[in-house]
Amino acid sequence: MDLPESRDSGSPTTPQWPAPAEPSADESVNSIVSELLQIPDLPVSDHERVYQRIHDGLLADLETEAD
Repeated sequence: MDLPESRDSGSPTTPQWPAPAEPSADESVNSIVSELLQIPDLPVSDHERVYQRIHDGLLADLETEAD
């Protein structure tokens, strides 16, 4: 994703985060995915950890429903 050019050569442009997704009909999925809301406040170095936790949570939820 390309970031917009800064008009002011000395200051970086802050990316605009997308609006939160509409809730799904599955409360467990909504609970897991709600962790995405913390991403904008975290340093980039922490994003992978949160994405992995969300991925693992969704996978576990899917596997539970398959049983």
